Amino acid sequence: MDILRLIKYFYSFVMVIAVIGIIQPVLAQEGSMTISYRGAGGYYIGDTIIFDGKNTVGNTTLLKISGPGLPSQGVPVYNLNGIPGSGNTAPANQDGSWKFVWFSANIRGVEKLVTARYTITAFDLTNPEKTASVLILLKKPEFYISPQQSQVNPGDYMQLNGIAERGIAEVKIDIADSKGTILRSYTSSVSGSGYFNYGFRADLQPGQYFVIVSNPSLKKVFRTSFTVVPSRETALTTTIPSPNSTPSESLSVPPTPSPSLTQPIASSPSAIPLSALTVIAGLIISGIIALVGSTGCRKQ
Repeated sequence: MDILRLIKYFYSFVMVIAVIGIIQPVLAQEGSMTISYRGAGGYYIGDTIIFDGKNTVGNTTLLKISGPGLPSQGVPVYNLNGIPGSGNTAPANQDGSWKFVWFSANIRGVEKLVTARYTITAFDLTNPEKTASVLILLKKPEFYISPQQSQVNPGDYMQLNGIAERGIAEVKIDIADSKGTILRSYTSSVSGSGYFNYGFRADLQPGQYFVIVSNPSLKKVFRTSFTVVPSRETALTTTIPSPNSTPSESLSVPPTPSPSLTQPIASSPSAIPLSALTVIAGLIISGIIALVGSTGCRKQ
């Protein structure tokens, strides 16, 4: 009887160890995802928008956007033509906090955006069901222009990308010095969707220059700046809407390499290493089997 009671206790102990082994990986997947934005939540397409939050689920946070004209699963914030359900990686810290600076002037497929509310969703790479979302208002500006380079050398080629109000067939582009003197004037055609791009050679002396975009049928103008330097350097470009525009002045950063596109990985249980408890449980079971065997031999 003592042996049977001992065996019963051992079986109970083994069952407890097994339950702990099952619960442990489940608890390890618990966590949360948060996201918030800086500012009032309303921005012009082309502005720099900052998101931050915390991911205690996994090590990699992705961001995607959904809304009018976009797939319901969402697409990467930097590529509106990207794979539905995928996103761009947000740099993270060791404690799980992350920060994502979105240069919305550099979006591929930006022509798909309209003045509307869009949902920005943060999700974990290995546990894509863990998400957090915020709603922001994106406004299509009457004018917007962004130089691809913030600094150039004399004679370098300068490329400009911009947005004009629909119905405008062309825009006038003036290049002025720091005193406001217009040095060059160009005319660029505008596509039916309101987008235009224009390139010119910056055969100018070192210094700061302003790009002024206007149209005779509109009162508002848009300005941005670039710098001609004698040596190759990189710096931020300040994008300043004209005093007549609304909302008030905002800063945009020139094109930078877009974060890498990452697709979520289907969540699956990871392999669990053999723990010390598992080894002990195995030894106990082996001992029970040996003990029962020896008892049977004695009875015989």
